[in-house]
Amino acid sequence: MQSDHFDLRRCIGALSTSFSSRLGTGASLEYHRRFGIGVVEWRILCHLAVEPWSNVIAMAQSIGLDKSSVSRSLSGMEQRGLVEMRDGGRRRREAALTAEGLALHRAVLPVARAREQALLAGFSADEVEQLLDFFHRLIGNLPAVESDALQRAQDAPQGER
Repeated sequence: MQSDHFDLRRCIGALSTSFSSRLGTGASLEYHRRFGIGVVEWRILCHLAVEPWSNVIAMAQSIGLDKSSVSRSLSGMEQRGLVEMRDGGRRRREAALTAEGLALHRAVLPVARAREQALLAGFSADEVEQLLDFFHRLIGNLPAVESDALQRAQDAPQGER
């Protein structure tokens, strides 16, 4: 039997938002205090360390942020000498790490790994793999969630749209 309320302690969306917000806030505070960057800049550093000369759209999709946040962060990172920009195909700007940006990535990496190790304390290697699989499957389900929502909106009476 379904209850007439929504238990946020069992709601994947609410739990994932709370988890992500708390994890990101803590990381931003530590990275800002120690390295002068926030979590957005850290994610950009990680992306560009693996995929240099990426454009804003590719970075935004890869790290799960909106294009304007990525663009703002890249601008500040370019001013600090952490990234260099060039004109890419289709009139899109592309970025790559400078030597200073790569050095910063290398400096933050052990701290990020220590944070993740503390987060996963008490999980076995198999449980970590299972958790990663669950996250990837949830992300893979997102297009179907949005498609389903669009269909419900189209089927709803005029006043509920």
